Amino acid sequence: MGEKLVIVPRRNTPGKKLLNFAWFGLALLFMLVSFLMPIFFLVALIFAAVWYFQAFQSDIEYEYTYFDGEFRFAKIKAKRKRKNLGQVEMEDVIAIAPKGDRSVYKYETDKNMTCRKLTSGEPDAKIYELIYKGDKGFCRYEFEPDEEMLDAVIVKYPRMVIK
Repeated sequence: MGEKLVIVPRRNTPGKKLLNFAWFGLALLFMLVSFLMPIFFLVALIFAAVWYFQAFQSDIEYEYTYFDGEFRFAKIKAKRKRKNLGQVEMEDVIAIAPKGDRSVYKYETDKNMTCRKLTSGEPDAKIYELIYKGDKGFCRYEFEPDEEMLDAVIVKYPRMVIK
């Protein structure tokens, strides 16, 4: 059995889209004004740099990897910087179920439980919850696996996954 990998890009929020438009508009405005007064050229370059970093360097993707009884979660920023967010052994997993399922309801309502949301933010995305017993108690990951990844987990751990 091979490694199963899912990469999910995080959706741009309306606020981020508005900021991109505002930074670009300010850069363009000050570039036009710099033809009349050259001192504003420096301000235009600053706004253009802020727009560039806001628009192109802040994209985030989440990576889920399942291989031989182990889940690994990572965050990829701007398609270059990778940060490991955690790994979970399947021996520690209590359940993997769709969000809102009755089997994990008591874990969803527990305010003391650590929860990491690693989802795209799309309204129609199928979100699953992975509940496991960690060093500091129960923890929960919200993520978006595909059917192939869930089928790979079911092969070895059929009682832990609820579809």
